[in-house]
Amino acid sequence: SDRLYFGRVHDSGVVSEREWAEFLAEVVTPRFPDGLTVWGANGQWHDGAKRVIVREPTFVLEVVHTKNGNRDADLKAIVAAYKQRFSQQSVLWVRDRVTVID
Repeated sequence: SDRLYFGRVHDSGVVSEREWAEFLAEVVTPRFPDGLTVWGANGQWHDGAKRVIVREPTFVLEVVHTKNGNRDADLKAIVAAYKQRFSQQSVLWVRDRVTVID
């Protein structure tokens, strides 16, 4: 299972629900058409340069999948696309080992 945390604040504002929906449709869903889960959250991080805590709305994407090298390439492409499209410094990526029971 991989979970990606996408901060929404960028230089010219906040990533809107519409922009996020377009990103999901164009970048994420084609790579994970079998399914995924998305939810909104509120996050915070430490800006070392400014020495402040930054709080911002966040989108969380979770994908449960089989272990496969192609999946890593897909996730890296999603992260790179988000960073480029929305002028982000980073996307937090968390990986958990899970057991799926149908």
